[in-house]
Amino acid sequence: MSFCRGHRDSILALAPLVLILGATGCSGSGGGGSSSGGAAGHDSIPEPFVFGVPPSAASRFTRGINLGNRLEAPNEGDWGGVIQAEDFPFIAQRGFDHVRIPIRFSGHAVAAAPYTIDPAFFSRVDTVLDQAAAANLAVVVDMHAYDELAADVAANRDRFVALWTQIAARYQSRPDTVAFELLNEPNGQLDTTWNDVMLPAIQAIRATNPRRLLIVDSVFWADPTKLSALTLPDDANILASIHLYEPKLFTFQGMAWMGPPFLTTGVIFPGPPAAPIDPVQAAKDASWANQWFIDYNTKPAATNPSGPATIAAQIALIDAYRQGQGRSVYNGEWGPQSGGALDSRVRLVTAVRQQCETAGVGWAIWEDPVNMNLFDARAGTWLTAIVDALLPP
Repeated sequence: MSFCRGHRDSILALAPLVLILGATGCSGSGGGGSSSGGAAGHDSIPEPFVFGVPPSAASRFTRGINLGNRLEAPNEGDWGGVIQAEDFPFIAQRGFDHVRIPIRFSGHAVAAAPYTIDPAFFSRVDTVLDQAAAANLAVVVDMHAYDELAADVAANRDRFVALWTQIAARYQSRPDTVAFELLNEPNGQLDTTWNDVMLPAIQAIRATNPRRLLIVDSVFWADPTKLSALTLPDDANILASIHLYEPKLFTFQGMAWMGPPFLTTGVIFPGPPAAPIDPVQAAKDASWANQWFIDYNTKPAATNPSGPATIAAQIALIDAYRQGQGRSVYNGEWGPQSGGALDSRVRLVTAVRQQCETAGVGWAIWEDPVNMNLFDARAGTWLTAIVDALLPP
């Protein structure tokens, strides 16, 4: 995600689819585990891709949670969230194996070459990685909210590579429990250029981290329907990634930052409702939303757009990509926001989790303190119904 309170354009852009070294030589290294950096011998070169064989570190990233609206805010705390040291042991004790940490590196770097990342911000990321490692949690370092790149590729392409050159150099000695996600939800100009834009960044990372796990999102906001457009290099240690937020008119109901068509509330999962729901006028005026609500009100649960068939259709896209490309896929964001009834949210979380696990897809559910608050480590509390659906006790 790339939003807080009113800061979310990404899912709205997907609405029609609802129907179907600046820092070289820095410390930053962590302890434990095997290194994915510049080891001698055969580990000093990228590992060739073998069709159907998952990346060696993928098994460390199966059940995760995002720490959203924290380090991807313009400044940590601006969007209502701060990463606490207590978060990591609390998350680990509940049974999660990794955290995905959205980070706005682009907002803490010089605008002109050599695009140096702020040392104080790097130090903050170091601390977070150390805290996760101390709790035996793997980490996805996710470059998030680089909206300028999506808006103007030509002006930001070199900066994107330079940022990753610095990040990779700083963390090259970290163990393979640290993965790099190249860019959250490529969109805009990247919809047609992402395959080319990613390559120099991957090459820059591989210069210092030849076998670290990399995660590469599909375009159009990491949409599963765009997996087939993703072309990855000959490299065994890359996971393709999608974000599975379907059914979106259930998931984001009542969220004003999504736009007027999403303001209909009372949507349940699975549909149909006991009595037809009357959507807001903005939903009636948008043909895709209007048809969705017609189908939601009339179709049985087995084929209802707010039902398990919608999830199955997303998983089928993942399966088709894996069968065609031999690549493993990661579901890096998903989950119903707080606008829906809790019992329906639990049923959706259960359905997505079960279908991902059956398909062998690792996941990290979205969490943020504003739109989808799942825990408070200092208070020692979880939103139990949701978390029990994720990790049955």
